[in-house]
Order: sequence, then structure tokens, then C-alpha cells
Amino acid sequence: MTDQPDLAAAWHDAQSSLPEGWALDSLRCASTGLEPSQRSDDWVAVAIGPAGEQREYRASDPVAALAGITTALSGLQP
Repeated sequence: MTDQPDLAAAWHDAQSSLPEGWALDSLRCASTGLEPSQRSDDWVAVAIGPAGEQREYRASDPVAALAGITTALSGLQP
């Protein structure tokens, strides 16, 4: 048994919870480079909307980032 999160399940749950017209685009580490000042342990989930708009949600772990983007977008109208 592993203590690693099931990212495939978290991705599927997040995608199915997004408002109509929105799609998950990516899940990435928040680091912007290799220098110590550019490193981060955070994760960023990115979703793209029906008009091409992009929204991001940053959290301390990948599952929280995916859950956060769905919560952040839950009040939007299609």
C-alpha cells in the first residue's frame, strides 16, 4: 500500500466537477526555475474556460490544487 495520492482519480473528479465549458488543462509544480529562490513545493492546477480564459489555483499538494480549482470555479455560470 502506498501513501501517494491517486492523481488520476483526483483529476477525473476535478474534471467532472468543473462548470460546463471548463476543462482541466494542466497540473504542475509551481517552481519557476532551478535556482533556490525559484523553487517551490506548491502545485498549480490550470483550467481553461469556454471563451479561452485561464484560471489557476495554487496549493501545497496536487490533490488540493485540483480540488481548489473546482471550488474556485463552482460559482461561475456556463
